[in-house]
Amino acid sequence: MSSWAFSRKIALRYLWSKRSEAFISIITVISIVGVAIGVMVLNIVMAVMTGFESELREKIVGTDSHIVVSGGGGGAILGWEEVASQIKKIDGVASVSPFTYHQVLIRSETRASGLLLRGIQEGSATAEQVSRYIPPGRTLDPLFRPSAITVSLASGEESEAQLPGILVGRSLATSLGLFAGMPVSVLSPQVTSTPFGLVPSFRRFVVVGSYSSGLGEYESGVAYISLPEAQKFFDMQGGVTGLEVRVNDINKAPDIAQVIVDTVDGGPSGLSARDWTQTNKALWDAIQLEKRVYFIVLLLIIVMASFSIVTTLIMIVLEKRKDIAVMKTLGASTPSIGRIFRIQGAVIGGIGTLLGLFLGFVGCWGLKKFGFPIDEKIFQMSTLPVTIDPANFAMVGVAAFLICFFATVYPARRAASLEPSDVLRYD
Repeated sequence: MSSWAFSRKIALRYLWSKRSEAFISIITVISIVGVAIGVMVLNIVMAVMTGFESELREKIVGTDSHIVVSGGGGGAILGWEEVASQIKKIDGVASVSPFTYHQVLIRSETRASGLLLRGIQEGSATAEQVSRYIPPGRTLDPLFRPSAITVSLASGEESEAQLPGILVGRSLATSLGLFAGMPVSVLSPQVTSTPFGLVPSFRRFVVVGSYSSGLGEYESGVAYISLPEAQKFFDMQGGVTGLEVRVNDINKAPDIAQVIVDTVDGGPSGLSARDWTQTNKALWDAIQLEKRVYFIVLLLIIVMASFSIVTTLIMIVLEKRKDIAVMKTLGASTPSIGRIFRIQGAVIGGIGTLLGLFLGFVGCWGLKKFGFPIDEKIFQMSTLPVTIDPANFAMVGVAAFLICFFATVYPARRAASLEPSDVLRYD
C-alpha cells in the first residue's frame, strides 16, 4: 500500500469515530455546519451586492449613455451631423444620438422646481430608451407632435393653443401635481434684451406624460423635450450640447472613447469623450470597496469555523496517540502521519464548503424567485436584487477551502512530532 493510500484510509476511518468517541464525531459535524453557514452567508451577501451593482449600472447607464461626446468648455457642437457620421463608422459603436442639456426652472400654477431639460431627437436610441420608461401602451409621439390644448388667456377667455410637449419624471409630477395635458412654464437662465431690460427666456409647454426609470433623484431632476424645440428655445443655432454614444459591449467603452477622440480630432476643436466609468467613477469605486470589505469581514466567519476544525483534529490527535505511536513503530513515516490529519481537515473543509455553496445557491435562488421587499423610496427598487455570479461562488469556495486546509497545519505537525517511545512509556 502506498503512503498516500495508507494516510487516506486511516484519515477516513478516524473521521467517523466509534460510539465511545461519539463526542469527536459531534464536533466534526459542528465544524462542517460552521463552515457551511459561513460559506452560505458570504455567497448570499456577495450575490446581493453584485445585484445592487448590476441594478444601479443598468438604471444609470440606461438612462444616461455609455459614452458622451461634448464640446470644449460646455459650448454647443455645431456641425454635429458630420461628427456623428464619423463616430458611427467606429467598430463597436451601436448608435449615436444628439442631445441638449440645460438647467431651467419649471413652474406649475402653484409650485416651481429646478431641473435639467434634455432635448432628444425623434427616432434616436435615446428616445427608444426613454420610451421604455413610460407606461405600457403609450408612445413618445405626443412629445414630438403634441395635440392642441385649451388655455386661459389673461382676459379670462379660453383659446386653443399648440404648445410643445414636455415629458417629466414621476417623482417631479407627484411633487408639482402635474398631469398629462397640463400647461407649465419653463424659464431659462439665458436672458434676452427687452424694452424693460434683461429678462429670462420663457416658454410654455404642455405635459404629455411621465416616465419612471426607478431612480427617484433622476425622475425629479430631468425632463425631456424634442431636440428642435430645445435648439429653438435656447438659441443653439442648430447645434447640440453633445452626442450620446451607445456601444455593443459596455466593458469596452473606455477603449472606444479613446478611439472616438482620435477619430474626431480633425473635427470641431475641443471635443472630449467621457465613458460611463468616468462619469460615475465615485459610485462604482464605492460599490467595489463595499464588496471587498463585506467579503473580508464575512470571511472571518469561515476563519472562526476553521478553529473548530483545529479543535477537532487536536482532540483526535490526543485520542489516537497510541495508534500514532504504534503506526510509527511499525514503519509509518512522519510525513504520512501528518498527511492523515491534513486529509481529515481537507475532507471536513471540503464537505462544509460544498454544502455552503449549495445552501448559498438555494438561498440566492429563493430571494430571486420570491423576492425580499425593501423600501423603494430609499433603494430605488421594490425587491432585493440578487445576481448569481459563478465567479463569486468560485472565489468564496476556494477561499473557504484554503482557510480550512491551513487550519490543519498545526494539528498535523503536532501528530507528526509525537515520539513513539514517549507515548508507549507513559501509557
